[in-house]
Amino acid sequence: MSSHKPSKEAERLLRGFDWSKVDALTDEQIIAAAKADPDSSLPTEVELAEFDLVLPAKARRERAAEKARAEQAGEDKPPKEAAE
Repeated sequence: MSSHKPSKEAERLLRGFDWSKVDALTDEQIIAAAKADPDSSLPTEVELAEFDLVLPAKARRERAAEKARAEQAGEDKPPKEAAE
């Protein structure tokens, strides 16, 4: 959880923001907007292949506990894969 506290101006803007317009966007529209934004930098397929998946500590603990429970129960199932 972030310790950053938004400014009063940011809080005011967020309160008045119409999120229904964002919710109505399709994935294709969001990607097109990101590509059109000169300040945006979408990773290439090569860059994505170089990324390492880093699970937060809570997720690592949960995965370890799930694995331990499965081992105790004698189960041999693969771990849950990350959502894509």
